[in-house]
Amino acid sequence: MEEELRSHLELAIEENLRQGQSPEEARRSANLQLGGIEQVKEVCRDARRFPTLESWVQDVRFALRLMRQRPGFTGAAVLTLALGIGANTAIFTMMDAVMLRSLPVRDPGELHLLAMRSADDKGDPNPMFTNPLWEEIRDRQDVFQSAFAWGGTRLNLSQGGEARYVRGLFVSGDYFHGLGVLPAAGRVLSVADDRRGCAGAAVLSADFWRDHYAGSADAIGSSITLSGHTFPIVGVAQRGFTGLEVGDGFDVALPICAEAVVLGKDSSLDRRSSWWLNIMARPKPQVDPRQVSARLKSLSPAIFQASVPQHWKPDNQQRFLARWLVPLPGRRGRSDLRRAYDRPLRMLMAVVALVLLIACANIAGLMLAGGTARRREIAIRLAVGASRSRLVRQLLTECLLLSACGAALGVLLSLWGTSVLLSTISVRNSTVVLDLAPNLRVLAFTGGISVLTALLFGTLPAFLSTHVPLSSAMKGGPVDGASRGRFRMGRGIVAIQVAISLVLLVAAGLFLRTYANLLYLDAGFDRNNVLLVNLDLEHASDSASAREELATEILKHVEGLPGAISASRSLLTPVGGMTWNDLLYLDEPGAPEGEESLAYFNWVTPGYFTNLRTPLVAGRDFNASESATSSRVAIVNETLVRKFFHGRSPLGKTFQLEEPPGKRSPPIEIVGVVRDSKYQSL
Repeated sequence: MEEELRSHLELAIEENLRQGQSPEEARRSANLQLGGIEQVKEVCRDARRFPTLESWVQDVRFALRLMRQRPGFTGAAVLTLALGIGANTAIFTMMDAVMLRSLPVRDPGELHLLAMRSADDKGDPNPMFTNPLWEEIRDRQDVFQSAFAWGGTRLNLSQGGEARYVRGLFVSGDYFHGLGVLPAAGRVLSVADDRRGCAGAAVLSADFWRDHYAGSADAIGSSITLSGHTFPIVGVAQRGFTGLEVGDGFDVALPICAEAVVLGKDSSLDRRSSWWLNIMARPKPQVDPRQVSARLKSLSPAIFQASVPQHWKPDNQQRFLARWLVPLPGRRGRSDLRRAYDRPLRMLMAVVALVLLIACANIAGLMLAGGTARRREIAIRLAVGASRSRLVRQLLTECLLLSACGAALGVLLSLWGTSVLLSTISVRNSTVVLDLAPNLRVLAFTGGISVLTALLFGTLPAFLSTHVPLSSAMKGGPVDGASRGRFRMGRGIVAIQVAISLVLLVAAGLFLRTYANLLYLDAGFDRNNVLLVNLDLEHASDSASAREELATEILKHVEGLPGAISASRSLLTPVGGMTWNDLLYLDEPGAPEGEESLAYFNWVTPGYFTNLRTPLVAGRDFNASESATSSRVAIVNETLVRKFFHGRSPLGKTFQLEEPPGKRSPPIEIVGVVRDSKYQSL
């Protein structure tokens, strides 16, 4: 370009010489006509819309020099952007880990999660299955190249004394091979390991292998004791694989057949109403999702007919037989965490987006003020030949550099923020497992919002700052109409900032009020000064009566401890997340029937309600004379009285439960009524 421009200049000089001008006049006229080599080169580059790398480097150097000259402005802008971008990055990282990320397995997009649906279902399909259902699906299906099931459990590493629980996983034989999960050491489980009557074998997760065996190869071939039973360790799963349930990893995987070894007489392998397995499958090549769905629906009648619970009432059996299998996308696995936090994370994303808008408004106001202070500089640069587009590009480069610095600091803040969020949703007995390391998607998101942020807070100030009257600006004259327009724009930005801040302030107040309501909610029990102790006596003795005697002895010992006011035992604890329900049969006018007669139960010892300070509304508490051999009695809450007795006194009334197969329990007499308590959640 320079050679071409100099050629034009020489031709112009020759033309001027032919017209009779002196050499000095000819060169001066040609230069004036051309406008200067460097200026014309800048105009040509702007016309091509392709600035050279050199000009970009010049812009960045000038922006860095300007940032060093204004440390107060730079620090305030970078910190403001870091808070806004960091908050957005932290929430997006959580959303990516919980809602967007694919499973770390081979071709996750091919996977289907199986579920059940019925004609009267209003919600999502049910993804939980019984083992009899799984075995029927496994043996009858013909559209999958591999189908596999899994179910979570809790296993005790300790052989006595205080229990040490690890996260267990019962998996079918094709689980690892179907997912394409390779062993980090040894081998993974195979179909040959999952046969009825098996002795069991264990596969460790890579993290458990590292933490408990220091990653030693000697672990392969050794044994591990789980819940009182010894299993050989045959291998370690590949690093990074934590299972198919997002947020819930595993430490040890056993074949499904080993569930009978661990639970013994309480095994669910043959129970047709014990829902504890999930099923996932990979279709055969060239089988599209519509074919999978159609084939599963055609196979469903035979599958459900072969696994119908025989002890259910006829109408419940008919509802069971009316179900059919449906395939759901399995790319992202299954997650109760996703269902629980989908809406909260979206709400938080909207909130932090508003925070970022406030940050943009804040910095835009600062940029407008800075543009007013730089009126003379910009006017001089315009006067010496700089184009407005060139100055706008320079000002936007300054904004992009500020945004990049804020993004870099924001990523560091997001690492801290995500760890805080993860600890908030984890509890002692249920640690949430998520990979929150920044990946390409998260970094692309951060880069994208950094550029968008720079454009939001920089575009308007850049264009307004370059529209200045040259003469008054260079002389440092009074504020003109354009400057007054900038002041009005600045007041508008402040108004927007205050408005968004007010919205966030009101939302924060509502969140705090909800939190206070939960904190001081009358949950039906006194949560203060209560120590919760879990007893695992499954392997203390083979005799149920001996285990009961031991538990009673432990309870008496605890009651005698110094400082203990009272003690009691229960199967379930308030706000524990676990429930036990059953159909309740009652000979009362207008009593609910069928599924409407479902009620929730707990098993407690005398003094349980006094211990938790749950008020007794009517009747009496249990007493020490009532035992397994005495007549059956129960205490009900106020909700059950309203639902089953319509407010009438239930004292002295009896009800029955269903005891498989298809029998009713002996009558259970209601002896007391207590206040309602929160059990599954607040």
